This record gives sequence, structure tokens and C-alpha cells, in this order.
Amino acid sequence: MIVTLVFRILLITGLSIIFYQDVKERAVWWFLFPLFTLIAGYFHFTGSLSWLFLPNIVFNVAAVAGICLMAFLYAHYKMRVNFLKEAIGLGDILFFLGLAVSFPSETFLIILVFSMIFSLGLHAFVSRRKKNETVPLAGYASLFLIFIYLCSWSGLYKNLYFIG
Repeated sequence: MIVTLVFRILLITGLSIIFYQDVKERAVWWFLFPLFTLIAGYFHFTGSLSWLFLPNIVFNVAAVAGICLMAFLYAHYKMRVNFLKEAIGLGDILFFLGLAVSFPSETFLIILVFSMIFSLGLHAFVSRRKKNETVPLAGYASLFLIFIYLCSWSGLYKNLYFIG
């Protein structure tokens, strides 16, 4: 019980720092991504069926790789920009790889899609006041994930690791 509480506090703190740094500084401490991945992966492993853990991660990482490949091709051929400098940040990719380890495939896909919608909507609202062309995607997705975890831990949603 104490370990779970400490991990929850570390996870929310890490996600909060990712949010703050990505929004304010546009650069995130690198060690926060492995911290997020390990702790969220621990919750995934302990909250779901152990024999499904690895297949879920493989599918999720393949989905992130596919999305990154499509984004790379679009940035390279259509936008004609450098993928990691102008289209997406390395921190965003590391965050979504961490997210891939965090949930079973069904939950991952739902959270991925809604975190993108949330990020787009929040950026559209915030960017009306300040002009910033880039979206702090990992930061906004971290804020969304904080909300998801707090809803789950408070009992508003019974179990993130089983859909149904």
C-alpha cells in the first residue's frame, strides 16, 4: 500500500513536471520519460493480466511506430521540414512510447486519441492569447493523463486496465 502511494505521488509529480517544462520551457528533463514509463508500466503490469502485458506493449509500440512513420513521411514529403526539429519533438515521441507501456491496447488507443483531441483543443484555446506555432504535445498529454489517473484512483472509473 505504501509502495503504491509513493508510486502514485511520483507519477503525478513526474507528469506535472513534464507538463510545466514542456509548456514553459519547451524542453523536458530526459529522465522524466523513463520514470513515467517505469511507474506507469508497473501499474499496467499489476493491474492487468500478466500474460497479456507483453503482447499489449508490442502492439502499442508498433502503433506508435506506425504513427511516427506516417508523420515522418508527411513531414518529409509533404511539408518538406525536418521531422524531429520542426514537425514533432523527441520528447513527444518518448512520451508516447511511455504511454504505450502504460495501458492495455484498447485503453491505450482510447487515451491516445483523446489526449490528441484534448491537446489540440487546449492549444487552440491557449494560443488565442499568445502566439506559439508549436504545440507542447507531451505537456498537454501529461495534463490529460493526470486527469485520467486521478479519476481512476478516486473511483470515478473502476479499472483502467480492463475495458468492458
